[in-house]
Amino acid sequence: MAPDDDKQGIGYVPDEGDQDADAEAAKAREQAAHEEAAHRRKGGAKRSAHRPAEADAALRSAIAEREEFRDKYLRGLAEMDNFRKRMKKERDEFQKYVLSEVLLDLLQVYDNLERALKSKGVEHDKGLVSGVEMIRKQFLDLLKKYQVMEIEALGRTFDPSRHEALSKEEREGISQPVVVEVYQKGFTYHDKLLRPALTKVAVPVVQPAAGPAAAPAPEP
Repeated sequence: MAPDDDKQGIGYVPDEGDQDADAEAAKAREQAAHEEAAHRRKGGAKRSAHRPAEADAALRSAIAEREEFRDKYLRGLAEMDNFRKRMKKERDEFQKYVLSEVLLDLLQVYDNLERALKSKGVEHDKGLVSGVEMIRKQFLDLLKKYQVMEIEALGRTFDPSRHEALSKEEREGISQPVVVEVYQKGFTYHDKLLRPALTKVAVPVVQPAAGPAAAPAPEP
């Protein structure tokens, strides 16, 4: 029987050398287990340390993305509001322009009513005068309803931005040009000039320039 077989037999009692070897082996296994556990703990700690940093970076990225979308949203709202205001302004300006052409044509009717009231012989027919005057007043009220206002001219200081001078005359006692007669009334539309008033203007008399002083006569 081989010596190793005797060690495996029943009743075998290990000697001291065998016990030391087993202890060393057990100690080596325990040491290896401790090292492996320490290695795992270290790796886990590293992963745990990386996780908060990764989470913080992800949070910052999400916040930045949210702010970017919010900025784009607000910018889009502002652009839409500006576009809406611009379209409304252009539409209003277009409507005013189109209506201005119509109003200029209607003012010719108003001018004819004014001429009818000033024509010779009409004053004898009081019924006709009353009827024309009523129509003229209704017409003027209709113009005012649409913000067409008459320009004050007679007796006012001449304003080239609202008055147009068709004739002029010199007058004493004035220091600046004054409207003394209105040939055709002017009107504004929404505070903008629709047509100027055609007027006659009185201007100050131009004083002749004083000549050189005469030389004193020589003494005899």
